[in-house]
Amino acid sequence: MTTRPAPPAAGCRPARSLPQALLGYVLETRLARAGGEAPEVALNSPWDLWWVAFRTAIPAGQLGVTGRVPGAFCTACADDASEMAAADPPRHPGMTAGRRACGCLLDWAVRMRAPAAPVTWPALPLTLALIKPGAPAQALRARLQRTHKILQDREETLATADVRRLYPEAYGAAFVGAVDAFLTRAPVQILVLRWRDGGHDDPALFKRRLRQDLGATDGMRNHLHMADNPAEALADIRHLAGQDMLAGLYERHARDGTADRLAFYRTALGIREPRPHGGA
Repeated sequence: MTTRPAPPAAGCRPARSLPQALLGYVLETRLARAGGEAPEVALNSPWDLWWVAFRTAIPAGQLGVTGRVPGAFCTACADDASEMAAADPPRHPGMTAGRRACGCLLDWAVRMRAPAAPVTWPALPLTLALIKPGAPAQALRARLQRTHKILQDREETLATADVRRLYPEAYGAAFVGAVDAFLTRAPVQILVLRWRDGGHDDPALFKRRLRQDLGATDGMRNHLHMADNPAEALADIRHLAGQDMLAGLYERHARDGTADRLAFYRTALGIREPRPHGGA
């Protein structure tokens, strides 16, 4: 018997995993060409849908979902999030999280970056590692190659727009400015990876152990960016390797698990399974 990962219950509405599950649903339905009527998803915040739109660079009207926002949020914040998400490309609010008339954006950002409750995400054989400036690159590569096959390897100097898209939920002008400056000051190394031999450790635990073993010093100079969940792994590959690269790798390496991952996302988001063609 195969045991599937248990998604967070839709009624719990976890602050971080809900938009991450929505991100996974959006990207995998597009990659799998699983069309159909756009489902409505109950959101915790109007910034949830904005985060998905900005993380993917896909305008909200093209995501294939609609969001229902709770009534507790102020109209101005909901309007701003909706307008920025609908733009092509979606826009970023900049460093204004703590300076807005309402506290909606800052409260959302704090929840998104707070320690998350454990979620057992479904496995994805693909991921992306970004080796940060000043990291022990040779040692990192050697460690990654024990568990992964390198599918693409290149060096790039990131722009501020790239950094914002990697971390849309970052907040605080001093922190955001420091992250922007650190990650754009020198070239980074970008590795598209596939787990070897069907193995798959928990990505968050794998990354944490790797950083500890190599002496990472703080939350910024921690050597390595790597997604903690399959949704953000796909978003990182789309962003830093391109949609064509993502689509090709997905077809070759990730197609087999699509149904299980989409079922996980639907359960987490409270989306009904699509009816078979010809069903009543």
